[in-house]
Amino acid sequence: MSTTTGTTGITPGEVKFFVPPDWFDLMADGADKEATRARCAELVRLTYPNTPAERREEFTNGLLYCHDRFLADGVLMYGVITAPLASTGAQAVWQVYAGVVAVPERPAEVDLGELLAQVFDQQFAEKMAYVESFPTDMGLGFGFISQPPVLVPRDGEGDPGTEMRTGLAGVLSCPPDGGRGLLVIGTCLDPDQVRELAGLVAVIAGHSVFVSRTSSE
Repeated sequence: MSTTTGTTGITPGEVKFFVPPDWFDLMADGADKEATRARCAELVRLTYPNTPAERREEFTNGLLYCHDRFLADGVLMYGVITAPLASTGAQAVWQVYAGVVAVPERPAEVDLGELLAQVFDQQFAEKMAYVESFPTDMGLGFGFISQPPVLVPRDGEGDPGTEMRTGLAGVLSCPPDGGRGLLVIGTCLDPDQVRELAGLVAVIAGHSVFVSRTSSE
């Protein structure tokens, strides 16, 4: 994220993430691919114990592909949730990722759609269905939820595939004077779970804070 939005002028620091105690962060081992693969393989084994080993290996490789892409893009945290929801018992398949983005000096006037277009793609500017602002531990928070369609390709040449709805939620949290912000995005395969996902994203972004480095560090 940081490389996309040009945060090179931001003073280096750290982010203290507010996440559940059993949070699975794909980025926790940094560039150590062996440690990352071992943790991903264990997560897949626990989540899909009855799935053939070859298929679990494919899932693990998929997580590692995401890890490499996100690591190259400057993503700081990438969490995976695979657990039944307490409210309905339905299986959650969520992904939550976060990174630092540049924010205007007047963040109260920020165009969230434009910011998302800068970070991801222009199409994201069209995907926000509901937007609201709220206070965070950093100062300001801007959140959105949506149920955008995505194209699922099919086998066969010339087959355009079919569209399916997904869940998309995000929160930008930043200090009142702007400069930098923490953007937390969540996606889910079941669009009906987007509100529960948005609640988790809001809690993470709302209580995570920047920790600036001191000159003695």
